[in-house]
Amino acid sequence: MRITILPIFSIAALIWVAPLGTAGADEIQYPKIRAGMSKVAPLIGKWRAAANFYDSEGVTEEVGTYSISSVLDDTYLQWEVELHNKENPKRRHSFIIFVTFNPMSNQYDSTYFYSRWALRVTETGEYDDAAKEFRTRAFIPLEDGVHDENVRTITSLKDPNKVVYKHYSWYSHEKAERLNLEITLTRITN
Repeated sequence: MRITILPIFSIAALIWVAPLGTAGADEIQYPKIRAGMSKVAPLIGKWRAAANFYDSEGVTEEVGTYSISSVLDDTYLQWEVELHNKENPKRRHSFIIFVTFNPMSNQYDSTYFYSRWALRVTETGEYDDAAKEFRTRAFIPLEDGVHDENVRTITSLKDPNKVVYKHYSWYSHEKAERLNLEITLTRITN
């Protein structure tokens, strides 16, 4: 068996040099990411959540917690969310959201991962400095297995101790959007 040294050196060089190619991009992009993330940094902390889910049958109330922290050298906010039915705590669900500022698009990217559900949703959005609102949009193909869904959210950061999140959506077969979720977060700790 004959092993040639040249392919081994080529692979080793790629492994060693590839990370160096991103160093220049990091120096330019990382400050932009940090500047974008500073606008949503007021979300960092532990929050008590009160959620109202609206549908054709009325309102379902849930309560829970949001734990939001800065991770990966302040590149992302990680949201750990637990909500449960107000009357029946065993009826619970959880999800994790990762939010970052993308310096290439000058927009925020939010990616959701859910308990007991393999669907992953990514929204894009912006921060409105004047209104102190974080706004996102997403298109979710075949969200319910049949229909495409359009989603729009507004997270109001006007009060540092009380955040209001509104989630609007409409399916491809519907004519108008509807408010289907409103969550009020009350700060527990920073």
